[in-house]
Parts: sequence; structure tokens; C-alpha cells
Amino acid sequence: MRKICHFCGNKNFRQVNVQYTYTHDDKYLIVNEVPCEQCEYCGEQYFKADTIKAIEQEFDQIYVHGKKTKEEIRVPVERFIEVDVPNQVRAGD
Repeated sequence: MRKICHFCGNKNFRQVNVQYTYTHDDKYLIVNEVPCEQCEYCGEQYFKADTIKAIEQEFDQIYVHGKKTKEEIRVPVERFIEVDVPNQVRAGD
């Protein structure tokens, strides 16, 4: 698929199956065992266009046409709240 990683510049990849999370309009689909090429150095993942199209079609079948899934999970959701951290003392101060 790729000759060079666009993230780190590495030229070595391996074929792996990964978990892919597809999101659209605050709806999610987690797909296991998705084939991709993964950079051996940084882990960046590259997917074939046909693979992503198939996932998009599956998402549509589930959310638009009511297809039943093999499994559903419950996932907690939180909103990030920035915490005010006091200034830290640096070495030599």
C-alpha cells in the first residue's frame, strides 16, 4: 500500500488486523479484525479505500436500515474539564 509513513518517514510496514472505530453524527461503530498496513516504527495505520467503504456501508445498514449487530457494548462518556494546575517550581528556581 504505502512506500513511506507520512507521519514518521519510516519505510517498514507490517500487515495486521486491528480494531477500527468509525464515527458519524455522534454515532459509533467498532469493527474488529480490520486489515491494514501499520508502520513498524510509530504504529500509524493505513487502510485500503475499499475497506473503509465497506465499514461505512455496514454503519449505514445498522443505523439507517436497522441491521442487528453481533454485539453491543456500553461505553462511558465524559467531557474533558481543564484543571487549573498551579505553577510548578522548575529546577534551579
